[in-house]
Amino acid sequence: MRVRRVFVDDELHAGGDIELPAETVNYLRNVLRLKDGQPLELFNGRGRRAHGRLALARREARALVESSEASPAETVIPITLLAALAKGEKMELVIQKAVELGVSAIAPVETERSVLELKGVRAEKRIARWRQIMINACEQCGRDSLPEIEPIRPLSDALATTDSPLRLALDPRAERPLTELRDQPRPEGVALLVGPEGGLTEDEVATAVAHGFRALTLGPRVLRAETAAITGVAILQYQWGDLG
Repeated sequence: MRVRRVFVDDELHAGGDIELPAETVNYLRNVLRLKDGQPLELFNGRGRRAHGRLALARREARALVESSEASPAETVIPITLLAALAKGEKMELVIQKAVELGVSAIAPVETERSVLELKGVRAEKRIARWRQIMINACEQCGRDSLPEIEPIRPLSDALATTDSPLRLALDPRAERPLTELRDQPRPEGVALLVGPEGGLTEDEVATAVAHGFRALTLGPRVLRAETAAITGVAILQYQWGDLG
Protein backbone atom coordinates (compact mmCIF):
# COMPACT_ATOMS: atom_id res chain seq x y z
CA MET A 1 0.00 0.00 0.00
CA ARG A 2 1.29 3.45 -0.91
CA VAL A 3 2.44 5.52 2.07
CA ARG A 4 0.97 9.02 1.87
CA ARG A 5 3.28 12.03 2.04
CA VAL A 6 2.26 14.98 4.20
CA PHE A 7 3.85 18.41 4.60
CA VAL A 8 4.13 19.65 8.19
CA ASP A 9 5.68 22.87 9.41
CA ASP A 10 7.66 21.23 12.20
CA GLU A 11 11.25 20.30 13.00
CA LEU A 12 10.29 16.60 12.81
CA HIS A 13 12.10 15.27 15.84
CA ALA A 14 11.74 11.54 16.46
CA GLY A 15 9.11 10.94 19.12
CA GLY A 16 7.26 14.13 18.25
CA ASP A 17 3.48 14.46 18.32
CA ILE A 18 2.27 16.96 15.70
CA GLU A 19 -1.23 18.37 15.50
CA LEU A 20 -2.27 18.54 11.84
CA PRO A 21 -4.12 21.57 10.42
CA ALA A 22 -7.82 21.27 9.64
CA GLU A 23 -7.40 21.23 5.85
CA THR A 24 -4.86 18.41 6.10
CA VAL A 25 -7.16 16.45 8.40
CA ASN A 26 -10.03 16.85 5.95
CA TYR A 27 -7.87 15.67 3.05
CA LEU A 28 -6.53 12.62 4.88
CA ARG A 29 -9.88 11.61 6.37
CA ASN A 30 -12.42 12.48 3.67
CA VAL A 31 -10.44 12.44 0.42
CA LEU A 32 -7.82 9.75 0.96
CA ARG A 33 -10.00 7.81 3.45
CA LEU A 34 -7.04 7.03 5.69
CA LYS A 35 -7.64 5.16 8.93
CA ASP A 36 -6.22 5.53 12.40
CA GLY A 37 -2.73 4.05 12.67
CA GLN A 38 -1.86 4.15 8.98
CA PRO A 39 1.76 5.06 8.12
CA LEU A 40 2.70 8.53 6.88
CA GLU A 41 5.80 10.00 5.29
CA LEU A 42 6.32 13.53 6.62
CA PHE A 43 8.48 16.36 5.31
CA ASN A 44 8.93 19.95 6.43
CA GLY A 45 10.13 21.57 3.20
CA ARG A 46 13.43 22.52 4.85
CA GLY A 47 15.45 19.39 4.24
CA ARG A 48 14.01 17.03 6.83
CA ARG A 49 11.82 13.94 6.40
CA ALA A 50 10.29 11.51 8.85
CA HIS A 51 8.28 8.34 9.12
CA GLY A 52 5.26 8.32 11.35
CA ARG A 53 1.69 7.20 11.91
CA LEU A 54 -1.67 8.88 11.75
CA ALA A 55 -3.61 9.25 14.98
CA LEU A 56 -7.22 10.05 14.12
CA ALA A 57 -9.71 11.40 16.64
CA ARG A 58 -13.27 12.51 16.02
CA ARG A 59 -12.49 16.13 15.17
CA GLU A 60 -8.72 16.24 14.84
CA ALA A 61 -5.70 14.26 13.75
CA ARG A 62 -2.08 14.07 14.80
CA ALA A 63 1.08 12.71 13.26
CA LEU A 64 3.21 10.59 15.58
CA VAL A 65 6.85 10.82 14.45
CA GLU A 66 8.64 7.46 14.72
CA SER A 67 11.96 8.26 13.00
CA SER A 68 13.55 11.27 11.35
CA GLU A 69 16.39 11.86 8.91
CA ALA A 70 17.92 14.47 6.63
CA SER A 71 16.45 14.58 3.16
CA PRO A 72 18.67 13.45 0.28
CA ALA A 73 20.11 16.07 -2.06
CA GLU A 74 17.68 16.88 -4.85
CA THR A 75 19.16 18.55 -7.90
CA VAL A 76 22.56 19.43 -9.22
CA ILE A 77 21.60 22.87 -10.56
CA PRO A 78 19.53 25.61 -8.91
CA ILE A 79 16.95 27.00 -11.34
CA THR A 80 15.04 30.22 -10.70
CA LEU A 81 11.99 30.61 -12.91
CA LEU A 82 11.01 34.21 -13.59
CA ALA A 83 7.44 33.65 -14.72
CA ALA A 84 5.30 36.49 -16.05
CA LEU A 85 1.89 36.68 -14.41
CA ALA A 86 -0.71 34.67 -16.28
CA LYS A 87 -4.42 34.26 -15.72
CA GLY A 88 -5.80 31.82 -13.14
CA GLU A 89 -5.18 28.21 -13.95
CA LYS A 90 -2.31 28.94 -16.35
CA MET A 91 -0.14 30.43 -13.61
CA GLU A 92 -1.10 27.64 -11.25
CA LEU A 93 -0.14 25.07 -13.88
CA VAL A 94 3.26 26.71 -14.40
CA ILE A 95 3.94 26.73 -10.66
CA GLN A 96 2.79 23.13 -10.16
CA LYS A 97 4.86 21.71 -13.02
CA ALA A 98 7.91 23.83 -12.24
CA VAL A 99 7.93 22.38 -8.73
CA GLU A 100 7.57 18.85 -10.09
CA LEU A 101 10.50 19.51 -12.44
CA GLY A 102 12.73 20.65 -9.58
CA VAL A 103 13.06 24.44 -9.70
CA SER A 104 14.64 26.05 -6.67
CA ALA A 105 12.67 29.31 -6.77
CA ILE A 106 9.78 30.92 -8.61
CA ALA A 107 9.67 34.69 -9.13
CA PRO A 108 6.29 35.96 -10.40
CA VAL A 109 6.85 39.13 -12.43
CA GLU A 110 4.62 41.86 -13.87
CA THR A 111 5.21 42.57 -17.55
CA GLU A 112 3.66 44.97 -20.05
CA ARG A 113 1.42 42.28 -21.52
CA SER A 114 0.49 40.58 -18.26
CA VAL A 115 -3.31 40.35 -18.17
CA LEU A 116 -3.42 39.60 -14.45
CA GLU A 117 -2.85 42.44 -11.99
CA LEU A 118 -2.35 41.63 -8.32
CA LYS A 119 -1.79 44.21 -5.61
CA GLY A 120 -2.04 44.39 -1.83
CA VAL A 121 -4.31 41.86 -0.17
CA ARG A 122 -5.14 40.15 -3.48
CA ALA A 123 -1.44 39.56 -4.10
CA GLU A 124 -0.95 38.14 -0.60
CA LYS A 125 -3.88 35.76 -1.02
CA ARG A 126 -2.64 34.60 -4.40
CA ILE A 127 0.88 34.00 -3.08
CA ALA A 128 -0.63 31.92 -0.26
CA ARG A 129 -2.59 29.88 -2.79
CA TRP A 130 0.49 29.36 -4.95
CA ARG A 131 2.44 28.20 -1.92
CA GLN A 132 -0.24 25.61 -1.18
CA ILE A 133 -0.04 24.43 -4.78
CA MET A 134 3.72 24.07 -4.33
CA ILE A 135 3.23 22.06 -1.14
CA ASN A 136 0.74 19.76 -2.86
CA ALA A 137 3.13 19.31 -5.80
CA CYS A 138 5.94 18.35 -3.41
CA GLU A 139 3.67 15.85 -1.66
CA GLN A 140 2.77 14.29 -5.00
CA CYS A 141 6.17 14.17 -6.70
CA GLY A 142 8.32 13.17 -3.73
CA ARG A 143 10.26 16.39 -3.19
CA ASP A 144 11.28 17.17 0.37
CA SER A 145 12.51 20.74 -0.17
CA LEU A 146 9.88 23.38 -0.79
CA PRO A 147 10.99 25.90 -3.45
CA GLU A 148 11.00 29.58 -2.59
CA ILE A 149 8.14 31.71 -3.92
CA GLU A 150 9.22 35.33 -4.25
CA PRO A 151 6.95 38.39 -3.93
CA ILE A 152 5.26 39.67 -7.08
CA ARG A 153 7.48 42.38 -8.56
CA PRO A 154 7.78 44.43 -11.74
CA LEU A 155 10.01 42.75 -14.30
CA SER A 156 12.57 45.56 -14.07
CA ASP A 157 13.02 44.97 -10.33
CA ALA A 158 13.39 41.21 -10.77
CA LEU A 159 15.97 41.64 -13.54
CA ALA A 160 18.00 44.07 -11.45
CA THR A 161 18.26 41.69 -8.49
CA THR A 162 18.85 38.41 -10.33
CA ASP A 163 22.27 37.04 -9.46
CA SER A 164 22.29 33.63 -11.17
CA PRO A 165 25.51 33.09 -13.13
CA LEU A 166 23.61 32.02 -16.27
CA ARG A 167 20.58 34.12 -17.27
CA LEU A 168 18.26 33.12 -20.10
CA ALA A 169 15.19 34.74 -21.63
CA LEU A 170 12.90 32.72 -23.89
CA ASP A 171 11.92 34.72 -26.97
CA PRO A 172 10.49 33.19 -30.19
CA ARG A 173 12.12 36.06 -32.17
CA ALA A 174 15.61 35.11 -31.00
CA GLU A 175 18.03 33.84 -33.61
CA ARG A 176 19.75 31.22 -31.47
CA PRO A 177 18.11 28.13 -29.90
CA LEU A 178 18.17 27.08 -26.27
CA THR A 179 19.78 23.82 -27.40
CA GLU A 180 23.01 25.68 -28.22
CA LEU A 181 23.78 25.37 -24.53
CA ARG A 182 24.26 21.62 -24.83
CA ASP A 183 28.05 21.88 -24.96
CA GLN A 184 28.38 24.49 -22.21
CA PRO A 185 29.68 23.29 -18.83
CA ARG A 186 27.15 23.10 -16.02
CA PRO A 187 26.72 26.55 -14.43
CA GLU A 188 26.33 27.17 -10.70
CA GLY A 189 22.77 28.34 -11.25
CA VAL A 190 20.31 29.43 -13.94
CA ALA A 191 17.64 32.14 -14.11
CA LEU A 192 15.02 31.46 -16.79
CA LEU A 193 12.70 34.30 -17.85
CA VAL A 194 9.42 33.38 -19.57
CA GLY A 195 6.93 35.97 -20.82
CA PRO A 196 3.14 36.13 -20.57
CA GLU A 197 0.40 35.53 -23.12
CA GLY A 198 1.55 37.66 -26.04
CA GLY A 199 5.17 37.33 -25.03
CA LEU A 200 7.76 39.82 -23.86
CA THR A 201 7.97 43.12 -25.73
CA GLU A 202 11.10 44.00 -27.67
CA ASP A 203 11.96 46.60 -25.04
CA GLU A 204 11.60 44.04 -22.24
CA VAL A 205 13.88 41.61 -24.04
CA ALA A 206 16.40 44.40 -24.59
CA THR A 207 16.26 45.30 -20.89
CA ALA A 208 16.80 41.65 -19.95
CA VAL A 209 19.81 41.47 -22.28
CA ALA A 210 21.20 44.63 -20.68
CA HIS A 211 21.01 42.81 -17.35
CA GLY A 212 23.05 39.88 -18.61
CA PHE A 213 20.29 37.67 -20.00
CA ARG A 214 20.74 35.73 -23.24
CA ALA A 215 17.68 35.67 -25.53
CA LEU A 216 17.08 32.19 -26.93
CA THR A 217 14.26 30.41 -28.74
CA LEU A 218 12.68 26.99 -28.16
CA GLY A 219 12.29 26.36 -31.89
CA PRO A 220 10.14 27.22 -34.91
CA ARG A 221 6.75 27.04 -33.13
CA VAL A 222 5.36 29.79 -30.92
CA LEU A 223 4.42 28.08 -27.67
CA ARG A 224 1.88 29.19 -25.12
CA ALA A 225 3.41 30.84 -22.06
CA GLU A 226 2.74 27.86 -19.81
CA THR A 227 4.09 25.41 -22.39
CA ALA A 228 7.25 27.47 -22.85
CA ALA A 229 7.91 27.63 -19.11
CA ILE A 230 7.49 23.89 -18.61
CA THR A 231 9.51 23.02 -21.70
CA GLY A 232 12.33 25.40 -20.84
CA VAL A 233 12.74 24.06 -17.30
CA ALA A 234 12.60 20.46 -18.55
CA ILE A 235 15.36 21.13 -21.10
CA LEU A 236 17.59 22.71 -18.44
CA GLN A 237 17.02 19.80 -16.08
CA TYR A 238 17.81 17.33 -18.86
CA GLN A 239 20.89 19.30 -19.87
CA TRP A 240 22.42 19.84 -16.41
CA GLY A 241 20.04 18.56 -13.75
CA ASP A 242 18.53 15.32 -12.52
CA LEU A 243 16.52 14.48 -15.67
CA GLY A 244 19.69 13.68 -17.61
